[in-house]
Amino acid sequence: MESCYSQQRGFLISVFLLNVLIYWGGYSKVSGCLDSERKALTTIRKALNDPSNLLSSWDDASDCCKWRGITCHNKTGFVLKLDLYTSYNYSFWADGGLLDPAFSLSGRIDPALVQLKHLQSLDLSFNAFNGAPIPDFLGSMKELRHLDLSWAGFSGRIPHQLGNLSKLISLKLSSSSSSLSAKNLWWLTNLPSLNYLDMSYVNLSMASHDWVHVMNMSPSLVELRLIGCGLSYISPTLPSVNFTSLRVLDLSDNNFNSTIPNWIANISSLVSLDLLGNNFHGEVPYQFSHLPNLEELLLGSTDDNLRVDWSEFLEGSWRKLKMLIYLSFSQQHGGIPNSIGNITSLEFLSLSFSENITGSIPRSITKLIKLESLSLYGYKMHAAIPDWLYELKNLKRLSLSDCMLTGQIPAARLVGLSSLQSLSLRGNQLNGPIPAALGGLSSIEELDISGNQLNGNIPASLGRLSSLEELDLSGNQLNGNIPAALGGLSSLQTLSLGGNQLNGTIPTTLGQLSNLYSLDLSYNSLTGNVSESVFENLKKLASLSLSSNSLVFDPHSDWAPPFQLSDITLGTRHLGPRFPLWLRTQKYVRELDLSNTTISGIIPTWFWDLTPQLLYLNLSNNQIFGQLPNPLKMQPQAFSIDLSSNNFSGPIPCILNGASFLDLSNNQFSEPIPPNFTSTMQRLNYFSARGNQISGMIPSFIEGMNSLTVLDLSRNNIGGIIPLSLGNCIALKALDLSKNRLSGGIPTSLGLLRQLQTMHLSNNNLSGEIPSSLKKCASLETLDLGHNNFSGYIPTWNGKSFPALRILSLRSNMFTGNIPAQLSNLTSLQILDVGQNCLSGSIPQSFEDLVAMKKTNLNLSYGRTGTYYNENLLVSVKGLILEYTRTISLVICMDLSRNNLSGDIPKGLTSLLGLRVLNFSENHLTGKIPDKIGKLALLESLDFSKNQLSGIIPLSMSNLTFLSYLNLSFNNLWGKIPSGNQLQTFQDPSIYIGNSGLCGSPLPNKCVDDETPHTPMPVGGDLEKDRRV
Repeated sequence: MESCYSQQRGFLISVFLLNVLIYWGGYSKVSGCLDSERKALTTIRKALNDPSNLLSSWDDASDCCKWRGITCHNKTGFVLKLDLYTSYNYSFWADGGLLDPAFSLSGRIDPALVQLKHLQSLDLSFNAFNGAPIPDFLGSMKELRHLDLSWAGFSGRIPHQLGNLSKLISLKLSSSSSSLSAKNLWWLTNLPSLNYLDMSYVNLSMASHDWVHVMNMSPSLVELRLIGCGLSYISPTLPSVNFTSLRVLDLSDNNFNSTIPNWIANISSLVSLDLLGNNFHGEVPYQFSHLPNLEELLLGSTDDNLRVDWSEFLEGSWRKLKMLIYLSFSQQHGGIPNSIGNITSLEFLSLSFSENITGSIPRSITKLIKLESLSLYGYKMHAAIPDWLYELKNLKRLSLSDCMLTGQIPAARLVGLSSLQSLSLRGNQLNGPIPAALGGLSSIEELDISGNQLNGNIPASLGRLSSLEELDLSGNQLNGNIPAALGGLSSLQTLSLGGNQLNGTIPTTLGQLSNLYSLDLSYNSLTGNVSESVFENLKKLASLSLSSNSLVFDPHSDWAPPFQLSDITLGTRHLGPRFPLWLRTQKYVRELDLSNTTISGIIPTWFWDLTPQLLYLNLSNNQIFGQLPNPLKMQPQAFSIDLSSNNFSGPIPCILNGASFLDLSNNQFSEPIPPNFTSTMQRLNYFSARGNQISGMIPSFIEGMNSLTVLDLSRNNIGGIIPLSLGNCIALKALDLSKNRLSGGIPTSLGLLRQLQTMHLSNNNLSGEIPSSLKKCASLETLDLGHNNFSGYIPTWNGKSFPALRILSLRSNMFTGNIPAQLSNLTSLQILDVGQNCLSGSIPQSFEDLVAMKKTNLNLSYGRTGTYYNENLLVSVKGLILEYTRTISLVICMDLSRNNLSGDIPKGLTSLLGLRVLNFSENHLTGKIPDKIGKLALLESLDFSKNQLSGIIPLSMSNLTFLSYLNLSFNNLWGKIPSGNQLQTFQDPSIYIGNSGLCGSPLPNKCVDDETPHTPMPVGGDLEKDRRV
């Protein structure tokens, strides 16, 4: 029996050893990967678009283990790793991280992927799968340890099947523009080995209430990144903290609106904690200072309600802290505390100041002998850089941006910081020339002194900075030529000289900057021809800006540039009239600005092959004509299309993939807005088709444009009624439908537009009364209903419903009744125009309480509503109808003309010292012109004509030194016309005609006492004695 058992055991052992030999030995004879897996990989490749030939090595006849991105087991040949990430030539854009599809893989992920049954690592990051969902079948690949789908262009819900990957160690799902989402995260609890989780920019708003508890059930987590996930709730307490291995916690850029939970301060394993960009308020837990392993702490609140007891906070142990970033300093914190010098382990210190914090930097910072990086953004020093700062000999990076630094750049002291690699003095008040001694910063790699008041020439000594990679001198007052010596900066990648007063030609030596990536010479006074030879060696150039110069750039028609640009800004008047033919060689353009270049004619057809990859297109202010392609294709995340001020005609095209900004104004587009226009424009924020020939009606489907903040369809031929559905565009801030053929009334639904700041409905055929629902639009700053057929009384609620109203124009309608005295409650009102109606009664005495009209200095920022809309208004000034746009904030006007008003002119109106235009003409006003009218020192236009005013012209009127238009005709005024100062410049007798009792120049009839000169009385003096003829 034992012999039989021994034989059986020996047989089993032999079989086992044979299998081991086959597995480990037999497979050593396999040449490369398995045939089945090579076929699967070939199928995967066929489903992908590969514009940069990243997979060119995937040859069917070769060993797939040698293909790019493939790692096989060195014994079995099984494919273990598949790395298809785009590792170069990708760009993040301002809209939140869009990958460049010109270099990235796209297409689809073929299910053949599951044939790689031993795959342990899959990396598809930084690709462009154009909104495709993450395949569910990935959840069946049970051997996966590492899965990276970050920034790959996936969208939709994250499949819960990923919870089946029980061996997963790291999972990276970070997304662009919150295109990925998850309803809940409980599937993560099935991943017991998970060490690393990054779901940054995944929309987790629906998982806000349980995400903490899910993560607390993952004790193996070492690194957790949930940046910008829309999380709004964080549990204030936990029964127990299971994050026993957590070293990195990044919850920045979410929507938490609470205090910082104390349980975070109990995670003793934490090495890095980032809570920036939330709405945390209350006290920062002082226990953070006792976390034994903490090396990096990043704090700050978006609403500045986060408080720190610095005396206690900085007195903590802080054994290992190397990085401290705090971005919420406000008045409640005071200045930088002296105790900052206690954290002697600090290597990186960045403090940002949200208010006008002033004072000096505490000298205790010099105790931070290990400090390598110091940034004090927005600390208003109003002084020069303190001398003792140069004691920080280990500094490699120094940023004192927006600190109101004054004086000249202390180059001699800065050169003493021999380790300095990055210096930013951007946005200060530094003046004088750029010191030549800056050329001694031997280690400098980044130098940014933009946005100051520096003048003089650019010193040639900067050409000695051999390590310099970034040089930004933009936004100063530099003049002279661009020094040829800059061509010696062999490491330079970014050169920004825009916004200065540089002249001369572009030096040919700039063509030696073979590493140059970005060149900005815009907004200068450069002249001359730009030679093609300048660009011969700039093969890495990706961004070129030459706009607003007097350069001539007209390469030969067959010129093929050595570079491939992504950003092109060439707004210079000497580029046209031909369309630049060399653009057709640029395959990867993302931003193109050819505005104001005198280009004329029809755009060549090849140009429209570029637009599907464009994020930004500006062809405005040219003479381009013809029709646009329909549909017009743009990049899926396109943010701006500006074709304004050309001669484009035909119908408005449908914009495939949409855009957030679309300006088609001042062209010759005709026909109605197409019914499919809004189907792809859900992201549209700004839309202007102003000044065209568009007909038809305002489409009712506009209600689907929920992101729209500016809608300008003015100056067209649009008829019909204002659709009720317009009230569903609840994000609207500016609505301009003026100068059309609209009829009917104002729909009550417009009262739903609670964010509306400006509404122009003037110059239409609208009628009816002003609906009471408009009083809900409490944010209104401009209400322009002039030149329509509105009737009824002016609502009294106007005076209390619009606290921010600055312009009220009801001109040329059929309003009746009295002018409501309640309008005087409009404390922001600077333009009141109710002229040319049927109003009666007297001018309200309370108008002397119009506070904004008393101000002589105005807020010049007014007039830009929403994101881009520039305010405009037609105002009757000096007998003319003038349109004001950018200078609208300078106009303070009261126009009550052409009504049936009676009674006296209220004397209190002379306290409205800011008035520039005053027009009470064509009424039935009686009494005298107020004696103190001369107090209105800023008055430029005064019209009291065609009333029944009597008495003399006040001598104080001679004090109106800004007055350039005066009309007192057709009244009952008498006495001698005052002379002196500004009045003696009015020599047109027609401004006094119709007053039979007036005499003196410029009228032909002389006064009896003409020989006696009349000296102007001081403003506010005694009433003048009667003067008789």
